[in-house]
Amino acid sequence: MLNKEIIIKELESIVDPELNIDIVRLGLIRDIELGEYYEELDKHEYVRVTMTLTTPMCPYADHIVSEAKGLIDVLGKGECAVTLSFDPPWECPPDAKLLLGL
Repeated sequence: MLNKEIIIKELESIVDPELNIDIVRLGLIRDIELGEYYEELDKHEYVRVTMTLTTPMCPYADHIVSEAKGLIDVLGKGECAVTLSFDPPWECPPDAKLLLGL
């Protein structure tokens, strides 16, 4: 059965093309919601991911969101959505700062 840990692990495969760091380590994933699981159908009612970007003007926004949506579609087997939120603004996590040399 799908759970948040599986989704996070899969989202780690999506790398920000500009920073060359995965979107999980960058702290771009804000929330993951899983709807009711239907065992007989082996699917959740829905999978919703709320994420942010390093900046609202990110030149790779469409690419990153599309990759996340495609991955969630394959995993979720139900209604899948990826929503962007910029409130609060993104802050670089300490681990990512080290990788970026900041």
